[in-house]
Amino acid sequence: MRTPEKQFDSRTSAAAPSPEFLPPAISPPGQAGEPCPDNLADHISHTVLETLPNDLTRMIYLASLRDCNSGLYLHPELSQQRGVHATDAALRQCHEQVFRRLMSTRLAEYVNQLHEYIRYTRGEILTTLKTWKSLQAYRATVPVSALATSAELYFINLEIALEVVGKETARTEQS
Repeated sequence: MRTPEKQFDSRTSAAAPSPEFLPPAISPPGQAGEPCPDNLADHISHTVLETLPNDLTRMIYLASLRDCNSGLYLHPELSQQRGVHATDAALRQCHEQVFRRLMSTRLAEYVNQLHEYIRYTRGEILTTLKTWKSLQAYRATVPVSALATSAELYFINLEIALEVVGKETARTEQS
């Protein structure tokens, strides 16, 4: 059963410094009175990914844990605690699950998730849009196992969402 998306509180102070995108904290399974999940992927989903505001943010976070040369998913804590291969398999599974959910997401939701991602990172919206359009780093966020057609659909949806958010932002600034 999927839990509803957590909403980001947009009432944060504009004067606050923009912190770097920090990964959510991970506690070993079974600590802090939490039941131990059946597997490491469940543990990651429940303790890390659910703290992120939406699937687009989760995709970017998970892709950031993947080594660009080897394709291995490495996490500073889990890789040491659980081993590189177990952590890689669990993070890979989580990444594929998030990607599959995004494949069934409507375009309007991509726009909402992109807005929410930018608010979450406290990035400047126009700078983020310009950088995403220029670098197209989102192309490196798909799981390695993704079908080419699925990856292209994801890219198209993100590119349209970038355009919509850009138009909305321009319209808001003109008002």
